[in-house]
Amino acid sequence: MATHRESRAIARSAEEMFDIVADVERYPEFVPLIREARIFNRVADSYETEQSLALGLLTHRFRTRTELIRPHGITVVSGDQAFCRFDIRWQFASLGEDCCHVDFTLDCESASLFLIPVIQLLVLPMATSMVDAFEARAHALAVDAGRREASPAP
Repeated sequence: MATHRESRAIARSAEEMFDIVADVERYPEFVPLIREARIFNRVADSYETEQSLALGLLTHRFRTRTELIRPHGITVVSGDQAFCRFDIRWQFASLGEDCCHVDFTLDCESASLFLIPVIQLLVLPMATSMVDAFEARAHALAVDAGRREASPAP
């Protein structure tokens, strides 16, 4: 079983952080180990995704279901047969106009002894860097937005 919990204040609004975490198809651009993420079914405040984690030649493809509760929380679960349990929870609480408190929890348990190394080599390292990756993404997007606002229109 793998469990990782992290909590911190981030100098971005809860809405901004929610939008970045909800934009799963962009994960390969900035989340370590995620090579692919594709939404294949979207309904109201939820979607189903196929994702691929990779470390060297070791790759694991799995599906998840994401529930969105704007702007307070995002829950990601997987019924993939590789897992007994796969549960990610993000919670966002406003700390003012441009700051929020982010809580991240990942609980994962393999259904197979064969997949325990996959969890140890792929899922746990990814989990320990998740909040850092999303915080860095939020700041990079803010810098890019500032550059666009500062550039004169052609």
